[in-house]
Amino acid sequence: MRNNGLILKLIFLEYRWLLVLIMSAIGLFVPGFSASAQDNEEIAGYTIVAEDPAGPHTVQLQVSPASPIVGTSRFAVRVRDTLTGVDIDNAFVRVYATPSEKGKKQYSPALNSPFDPTYYLAQLDLEHAGIWAIDVEVDSELGTGTTVMSIQVQPRQRSGTGNDWGSGLFILVTLAFVLGISWVTYSSKKALKQRAEQKMK
Repeated sequence: MRNNGLILKLIFLEYRWLLVLIMSAIGLFVPGFSASAQDNEEIAGYTIVAEDPAGPHTVQLQVSPASPIVGTSRFAVRVRDTLTGVDIDNAFVRVYATPSEKGKKQYSPALNSPFDPTYYLAQLDLEHAGIWAIDVEVDSELGTGTTVMSIQVQPRQRSGTGNDWGSGLFILVTLAFVLGISWVTYSSKKALKQRAEQKMK
């Protein structure tokens, strides 16, 4: 077992550049978060839509890109106790998007950001231009609350710019993870096989 651990450690050291590549890709894809949230602080790449009461909570909604276009939009929700102003990081948060004209209602659970659990992150596909109502539902030990805000979704430019970079980086991160895991697995099996062959000699 000790030798197996040593082999895995050597593999890790040998291919640490691959881990650096993966982490770099993640750093490009994931927006920056502060160590601790402050009032009216925008996440890098996001803009604050509004801050409204939702039952016993105060809910702040942020969206990225700052000027949403047809396609994937990302949402960050911050939940606070209205009475104390203290952030709540153990609530159940759900985000809905309903178009005013055409299209289907979208839904996504909002999960704590691994970089700052103060924010709950969700992603929705806003497939038509126009006004979209964004419902945020919150359940916590304080109770239940719902608030509705709205955003204006712009049509996508013919040049194809906009949120394509987000999709591209997502593919890059996924590919990097798959290649990294496959390479480490292959290297580990190869090293263990060579070790077994040396024992046979």
